[in-house]
Amino acid sequence: MRHYLLAMILLACTIQLPAQEVVQVVTKIIEKTFNYQDGYEVNVEGQKAEIFVETWEKREIGLRLEISAKHPEKDIAEADLETVNFVAERIRNKVYLRNYRFGGNEQTESILSVVYYITLPEDCPVYVKNYFGAANISNLTNRLRIFGEYSQIDIDNVKGLLDIRTRFGDIIGEKIDGNVTINARRSDVTLYEIAGNYQINAQYGILKLQPTTGLLGLDISAEKSEVYLYGDNPDLFGYTLTATHGKVDAPENLRLMALEDTPEVQKVQIKPQRGETYPMITVSVTFGDVHLEKVPSEGLRY
Repeated sequence: MRHYLLAMILLACTIQLPAQEVVQVVTKIIEKTFNYQDGYEVNVEGQKAEIFVETWEKREIGLRLEISAKHPEKDIAEADLETVNFVAERIRNKVYLRNYRFGGNEQTESILSVVYYITLPEDCPVYVKNYFGAANISNLTNRLRIFGEYSQIDIDNVKGLLDIRTRFGDIIGEKIDGNVTINARRSDVTLYEIAGNYQINAQYGILKLQPTTGLLGLDISAEKSEVYLYGDNPDLFGYTLTATHGKVDAPENLRLMALEDTPEVQKVQIKPQRGETYPMITVSVTFGDVHLEKVPSEGLRY
């Protein structure tokens, strides 16, 4: 299948900072488009990059890549800009997008930035690897895999099969529905309006989740973490909540039954007021607390 280069542009501008220091900004813009077929996948590997993935109705994959260097001296900014290389190519059914630097980990005198703007069909599978950056992904309906280190991950209105692994990078998500696996280490996880099935493993973080109608199951295993479950209808679900070397907090009006209550372990079971079948939420935390709270939806974002 054909793909074609739309543009490669080199821009230069001058910025005067409040302290009167003049900074030269040199930017390289790469634009490229690939035809899309069912079965194709986009693989993005960013280093110190911001990655934005959005959807459109075209059966194409569009890329706009902006690479910038900032330095008081234009010649140095231009030289440092040339140390950043990029790959944008299709090999069989995979479209590979990648940035990397010549010279490895050597420091540049300029401040470098890399921003990906990727637009693709909503059913296109996406795999993102990012180091020391950020990823913002919305409106996908197929498969999403993310591996991040020191990178924040924002996900909005995504359905399908999700596999997210992060170290030292927070996850913020809204309207996620599907089969979801999350492994987070030293990362906070905040998810609003979640549906589908979830398996979450976490260490050294704060987890805040809002289950909603459509949740089929939620299983959380955490260590040295705090887990908060919010919602305006907590009695839609059944719960088994366990805190080892911690405590369990839950509203008094729920049908709570203590399964274990010792100085080391608190384990409770909660069943809905009505209904014989209901989604189950299971939480097990070691060296941390579990909090179940009834909060109106509009009061969750704080």
